[in-house]
Amino acid sequence: MRRKIVILLSAMMLSGCAGAPDVKPTPSLTPSPAIEQTPMPSPAIEQTPMPSPAATPDPTVNDKSADLSAYEGFTDEQNAFVEISLEASLEKIEQGESFMIYYGKPNCPWCIEAVPVLNEAAKENGAVVYYVDTSKPENYSEAMIEKIMTLFEGWLLKDEEGEEGFYVPDVALIVNGRVAANHIATVDSHDPYAAPMSEAEQAELKQIYTEMIKKLTSAA
Repeated sequence: MRRKIVILLSAMMLSGCAGAPDVKPTPSLTPSPAIEQTPMPSPAIEQTPMPSPAATPDPTVNDKSADLSAYEGFTDEQNAFVEISLEASLEKIEQGESFMIYYGKPNCPWCIEAVPVLNEAAKENGAVVYYVDTSKPENYSEAMIEKIMTLFEGWLLKDEEGEEGFYVPDVALIVNGRVAANHIATVDSHDPYAAPMSEAEQAELKQIYTEMIKKLTSAA
């Protein structure tokens, strides 16, 4: 089945985005990762030793914090994100590593609202989140996109024609080189074209991210 590579969440694909105004941009056929929030059968996770969290940079002393100044309203220069390339993220997965990763871009309205919530959850739980900026040209090649879609196969959103798509914002938990948990967009009730997330919606999203982070640390 032919796969579609798309960069933004479509109103027709996520119920939480269905109420957006007509001014919402049409998704473009460029790469970006996406993983469905709704429960799906999880690929089996090999019971092999996971890398110790001690090997992961501590965000409280993170000297490699990503420059996220392009994200509107985000000002934390000592954030929990470490930027890597799409190619590097693929290598980490293929090498069987365990880590959290966020795929997104500064001009995505869902990303703008998700980033500060994810940053807060990560810092409170002593985690680093790797970041791939999908808007950068170096993070796109058909070969790389095909590879990541293969690695994420079974976790991708499907359009009305049943074709898999790759969307942002995506936050994925990788355990021993396998997708163990993942989340796209913000929360079902949120439409960034209608209003910013409420405090309740932010709390809901933060809990989702926190549970993902705890799965990583508890499995070590």
